[in-house]
Amino acid sequence: MGGPLKTGFRGKVLTACADAAGLRYLEDGLVVLDDQGRIAEVDAYSLDLARDVTVRDVRPWLISPGFVDAHLHFPQIRVIGSASGPLLPWLERTVFPEEARFVDVKHARTVAEELVQRLASAGTTTAVLYSSSSPQATRVLFEMLSQSGIRAIAGLTLMDQNCPDALRVPADRALEAAAELVQAFHGYDHGRLAFAMTPRFAPTCSRALLEGAAQLAHDKKLYVQTHISENADEVDAALEVHPWANDYLDVYEKTGLLGSRSLLAHAIHLSSSEWDRIRDHDARVVHCPDSNFFLGSGRHRLSEPQRRGIRVAVGTDVAAGRTFDVRRILSSAYDNALCLGDRVAPADLFRLGTLGGAEALGMEKAIGSLEPGKDADICLIELPDYVNGEANVLSRVVFGSDTALVRETYVRGKQLV
Repeated sequence: MGGPLKTGFRGKVLTACADAAGLRYLEDGLVVLDDQGRIAEVDAYSLDLARDVTVRDVRPWLISPGFVDAHLHFPQIRVIGSASGPLLPWLERTVFPEEARFVDVKHARTVAEELVQRLASAGTTTAVLYSSSSPQATRVLFEMLSQSGIRAIAGLTLMDQNCPDALRVPADRALEAAAELVQAFHGYDHGRLAFAMTPRFAPTCSRALLEGAAQLAHDKKLYVQTHISENADEVDAALEVHPWANDYLDVYEKTGLLGSRSLLAHAIHLSSSEWDRIRDHDARVVHCPDSNFFLGSGRHRLSEPQRRGIRVAVGTDVAAGRTFDVRRILSSAYDNALCLGDRVAPADLFRLGTLGGAEALGMEKAIGSLEPGKDADICLIELPDYVNGEANVLSRVVFGSDTALVRETYVRGKQLV
């Protein structure tokens, strides 16, 4: 009798590695999966390696780690490309009316189905999501995520002031609803789903709501996600609403929201002091270059967190971001760096969208690279047969997503699309 059945993909292989700075590339490689959906072996193809493995030959396609999208908004996906001004007017004119529609559970379910399909089709295997402020819509989102097989962190968006009445939920009710959702979904399917406390941003949250969110996050060991310093007017609004804070970061600092499971999106208009304190709290930053371009919010200088050792992920930030494709965000990050006179190597960008994202989420032992023992969160990318060699493949994946098409996506070895 043989051992447990193993399956494998034969093709080009490109991956970051946990214990090395560069990438590993195999022109003709084999990624072997065990029957538990974990990666068993990754090496150059050989008959010995393929023995007792059911091999699927996908050449000339590329076998890649799935991509990590660390910031996007579930209830905004149908208003992608709606240009109506900088951040605060855009929220008022476009986003808040759209999010108010999610009191309709049927509508929420339809959009949630669309969401998971769009994510998987882009090769995204892990997504960090803002829901609406509706507990019912957020429950629908989690139900769809649980059924889809995708890996996700999501949360009920918290807003108890300075927003339309249709979206405002008093702090006590919002925190009670969040606690119920935590009980129902946090840690589901051996940790495939997780809950994040999700104060939208400082202007729409009272101090009591922020402190309550921090306490629940601490008690239940939850993620925290929010926005910080995306737009200069937003910074002014945050300090006007919270005059007791010395700067924007201080709002989150004094309310206890900062730690190693805190994800701070945008981080454009920060002082050196704020950057240093983010490092001191071991908080994480999510770079969203496409939405920063689209709303004219400013330029995030990636070197600021990197030189301090702050972990960074990237986010599409749909709907201010105009694509679900993390690879297009990596290309946008390259353009953003050039605008600032900086340079980011393509290999570093690829790592940022895969293993770097996993590291920012504290998931690097389970996902982010094609290495034995990790979950088989994989996407298969169709490449033209004339694209060969590490440099060409890497450039095509990062900068040529229109000719490097995601064909299949897997989480824990189970196909999503």
